[in-house]
Amino acid sequence: MFEADVIEEFVKTRDKIIEKNYEHLNENQRKAVLTGEGPQMVIAGPGSGKTHVIMHRLHYLISYGPIYNTYKVPEGITKEDIDILKNDSNHPRAKELLSYYAIDPRSILVITFTKAAAEEMKQRFYNMQDINSAKSQGILFGTFHSVFFRILRSAYGYHIDQVIKEDEKRLVLKKITEEMEIEYQDEQEFLNDLENEIGLIKNDLIHLSYYNSMTLPSEQFRKIVSYYERYKSQHQKIDFDDMLYHCYELLRNNKNILSLWSNRYKYILIDEFQDINKVQYETIKLLSAPYNHLFIVGDDDQSIYKFRGARPEFLLHFPQDFKNAGRVTLDINYRSTGRIIDISSSVISKNVHRYQKEIKTINEKGDEPVFIQSEDGEEEALHIAEWILNWKKKGMAYRDIAVIFRTNIQARALVDIMLDLNIPFYLRDEIPNVYEHWVAKDILAYIKLSKDLKDNESLERIINKPKRYISKGVIFEARKKNGILFENIYKTPYLQTWQVNRLEELKFHLDSIKNKKPGEAIAYIRKNIGYNDYIIEYAQYRNISFKGLKELLDEIQEAARHYESYEEWMNHIQNVGEEMKAGKRRIVGEMDAVTLSTMHGAKGLEFEAVCIAGTVEGVIPHNKSSSPAELEEERRLFYVGITRAKKYLAISTVKKRYEEEVEPSRFIEEMTKKPSLEEFHKGISIYHKKHGRGKIQSIQGTIAAIMFEKGILPRKIDLKYCIDKKIITIEKDATN
Repeated sequence: MFEADVIEEFVKTRDKIIEKNYEHLNENQRKAVLTGEGPQMVIAGPGSGKTHVIMHRLHYLISYGPIYNTYKVPEGITKEDIDILKNDSNHPRAKELLSYYAIDPRSILVITFTKAAAEEMKQRFYNMQDINSAKSQGILFGTFHSVFFRILRSAYGYHIDQVIKEDEKRLVLKKITEEMEIEYQDEQEFLNDLENEIGLIKNDLIHLSYYNSMTLPSEQFRKIVSYYERYKSQHQKIDFDDMLYHCYELLRNNKNILSLWSNRYKYILIDEFQDINKVQYETIKLLSAPYNHLFIVGDDDQSIYKFRGARPEFLLHFPQDFKNAGRVTLDINYRSTGRIIDISSSVISKNVHRYQKEIKTINEKGDEPVFIQSEDGEEEALHIAEWILNWKKKGMAYRDIAVIFRTNIQARALVDIMLDLNIPFYLRDEIPNVYEHWVAKDILAYIKLSKDLKDNESLERIINKPKRYISKGVIFEARKKNGILFENIYKTPYLQTWQVNRLEELKFHLDSIKNKKPGEAIAYIRKNIGYNDYIIEYAQYRNISFKGLKELLDEIQEAARHYESYEEWMNHIQNVGEEMKAGKRRIVGEMDAVTLSTMHGAKGLEFEAVCIAGTVEGVIPHNKSSSPAELEEERRLFYVGITRAKKYLAISTVKKRYEEEVEPSRFIEEMTKKPSLEEFHKGISIYHKKHGRGKIQSIQGTIAAIMFEKGILPRKIDLKYCIDKKIITIEKDATN
């Protein structure tokens, strides 16, 4: 045979044998695993086996390897060798030929976003069959932070002690803000917001002078950042955001170091690529060149971390940034039923900026989603609890049930009712106890002070909320004397008459709320005492939205409405605090408990039954999201929520939130595609929300005679009315 014939025969034979070894994968999974070199993009829908694909891609690379474009033939190959390949792939010579192009594991880098995910991926890979542990050693599994820190450490000699710990970082920022005399109400909330914004600047590669803060007046914010950077420089420290930013700067400016690392890791695989931010993306572009053997797996429809700098654009623009990039879509969902996939696809298809894809399933059609309608949030929590208990009676474990919501404040009513009904729950993410927020503590301080004017701590907390112009100096002087702070303030020198009047007014208000019910007292504090005005002023000073604080106040007032006395309400608050701590300590899987999670926290999880709570306008989509890009992210959040369900989905809505009427979320209407009248004809199978499944016997005008499964005689239905009201749908899997 001529050399060209040998090459062609060898390649064909080799590819057939390898494909057979991966025949347990579906067609698109196999395409993704066995793709060649260069940039490759795998769009992985929910439940499509993306980690499975990454594992087998690694197996393929180190066991066989992609064939180089040069088609270099193994040395000394003959026609007899090809016959051996065809007849006995386990022959030593056959194994040698099959692995001729195998990649050195030490040249492979696998990146994901969390340490736990990286470790899990590593363990799953080494637990695979046919993996020779000794041969596969050398693959680096890591997070962006760990990989980039490794690069920095090799260049600058950094050691782990130079990485500033989170508690030290917080103390430094706290000290800076104190020296600048910046006022804030809740230390933890303020410092969280501050840290997030400092991180966002680094992650988005934004120059400080061009950034407008959402936490503080921008000039103050820039000063804080400058002082913080100076502290790190003086103490030769870096933080986690610096790991990313400094690595990018190093590789961008030092071609020798870039070349060293690009040659070391010629094959880069990245999971959850839709979560990548700008500094990570730009660094990967540098690191993967010139080979660009970059294998990325992600789903643009599940990009939900914009607040961290992640945007779907990086995935959408990948083909422009990496020319001739291959693309495979994992379009079979192994998790959910057909109906859940249909409605989730219907919703997400309304987004404009996305890759078009049609998700399929091998699972049964399944049940229609259940719609839970309630008067308000309290009744909604009760109905959701009843939905949970119904599944429990049918034999479903609590751990197989989840309630998912848009904002963590929605957890309050659910926690209350679960506490009352002894339903165990697990808090997926850091859901705060609303009663531990500084706003709640202010309200409680007013109530405690009304019951006991000797409560000095409560008085100090609210004396200038709203402003009564009782200065820190006056408080300091009053504190010097033992006894009741309220009385001592009157005795401080230089206290003006108008200040005394303010104190008398406060006493009057405290006396007025002393014997009110909790809900009534909160309404009085907000309106009559002027706490709402104080919150508005505070929000303006902090350059934050008043809506979030108002919603928190509304939630506290709503919770208190059902209690007759302060003692009863405060006992409940204490119980909630203890139960929420227990809910955070529970480990999912180890205890039979319902999962409560935000949509952000639920990503990557799956449950037999899922309820989406509070599916109304203003919540999902959230009222702070108004631009087209923001609405698309809200739709992606909803999509993530509903695709957590394997078999059963409930959508919960309310008529009122905080005594104001609300509309069902627009996403509910998007869940179902309204069929046209022309699609209905004799013999077609349909589903009616009230009467169930049936088959059309005849049609005259818009009136159809339908034989329902539960009926004895055909029932006449006005098709046009039923289509408009979304009462009737066509059974897609039905045959005539």
